[in-house]
Amino acid sequence: MVSIYGLDMNIAFVYMNNEKNVGRGAGYVAGAIINAGYKLKFYDTLYSPIDTISHDIVHEKFDIFMISSMTMLFPEAIKLICMVKEKKNIPVLVGGVHPTIEGRSILEQYKQIDFICIGEGESMAIDFLHSFGTDSLFGVQNLAYRRNGIVHANPSRPPEDLSKLPPFPWEFFPNESIVQQGLGGFLYVTASRGCPYNCTYCSNGIYLKQYGKNYLRFKPIVHVIEELKFLNKKYSPRLFYFGDEMILSYPEKAVELFVTIKRELNVPYGFMCRVEYISPELVDVLKRTGCQYASVGIECGNEAFRLKYLNRKMSNQQIEYAFSMLKKANIFTTSFNMIGYPFDNDDYLTEETIRLNKKIRPNNMQVSIFYPFPGTKLYERCIKMDLIDIQKMKNTKEYFSESVLKGVSLRKKIKEINSLFNPHGFIFAFEFYRIKREFGLKKLIYLIEMFLRSKAFIRKIINKLPRSIKSFIKLA
Repeated sequence: MVSIYGLDMNIAFVYMNNEKNVGRGAGYVAGAIINAGYKLKFYDTLYSPIDTISHDIVHEKFDIFMISSMTMLFPEAIKLICMVKEKKNIPVLVGGVHPTIEGRSILEQYKQIDFICIGEGESMAIDFLHSFGTDSLFGVQNLAYRRNGIVHANPSRPPEDLSKLPPFPWEFFPNESIVQQGLGGFLYVTASRGCPYNCTYCSNGIYLKQYGKNYLRFKPIVHVIEELKFLNKKYSPRLFYFGDEMILSYPEKAVELFVTIKRELNVPYGFMCRVEYISPELVDVLKRTGCQYASVGIECGNEAFRLKYLNRKMSNQQIEYAFSMLKKANIFTTSFNMIGYPFDNDDYLTEETIRLNKKIRPNNMQVSIFYPFPGTKLYERCIKMDLIDIQKMKNTKEYFSESVLKGVSLRKKIKEINSLFNPHGFIFAFEFYRIKREFGLKKLIYLIEMFLRSKAFIRKIINKLPRSIKSFIKLA
């Protein structure tokens, strides 16, 4: 059966967001809906306050309200949904990471939500719209719904075929979110989906349980290159950053992609990875193809803790070796670290993490604070031991400011670590690295000396000028 509305349905699509970034999951789903012929208005809550969005949805002729939300922003999503539902009885479909984690319990807890998508949403959203208003709606895979007061959850469909996805709708996002100046002009892109690992603090395990080994996929390289060429022509980024969870899980394809980027674009790139995949052979390819940046997960400096409680099976020796190889290849490195674990010895673990970072000396050290995601093993530990401060959890919208655990405050500690490892910030560190890479250390030192001398010389000249001219210079 086909929806009684046909393609005339008008969809309000909200991406819950609190930082300058591109919502890849939300964007792909919204793009698939547009590609199928439906009318859609896209809202990004970083740029559109929920009061404005609520007013639009209530007063404009929307037929469906779709919303994509991660866990930290879900309380704000519920607030927006309630604001709309108080004034307009419009069907609400919620997707994203949080509904996938929580599943049908969301419908049992929040009567304002009518439908949720559990898992990936591109094909599901199209089937949902095609069958809306008919009995076939209740057979849509990945859909959970409430019918006659009873909550139902349908079976999962296979993971999306990345070769069949329509082009990503970059036009939904403003330039300041696409080219991230806070990272020196990086442009976040992806070439794969999924991760084969099941770390105890990461919600990735929920997707692995749903999709199994088929969860990890690589896009056709020709599609990735087409997108990069388009983005390079339109935005001229400093660097393409592959923020895929595990782009190196297919080493051969990753190498082929990097070689093709060098041959057809000759634009610098970077990526996120695990140390297990860093080898002399790979680093040689990275050096030859223009890789300038690698962000590497460490999480904790204590090897035994990482293995037992985080399910991360790399050794400190592997970490040291990987960073050493990347450094020799003049590749800028960021280490990903976490503090605030739900264990009594967290202060000691933090000291171990600092000690390891002092040893490997990354160009940049990123420190996040542990957040208990529902469905993860460390979340279960927090629930069992009653460690979560519910009010703090409701008010926390990012990973870098404060712990959500009872009686734990990490604001001062995270500032101290950042001042120790990143006293001048990321952009300064990356620019310093870039100049050093392009000119060499001796040339860099010479340029700094010339700059300081010129400042001193100019200062002497100004001091000899009449007071009236000096005042004018200060005012200018």
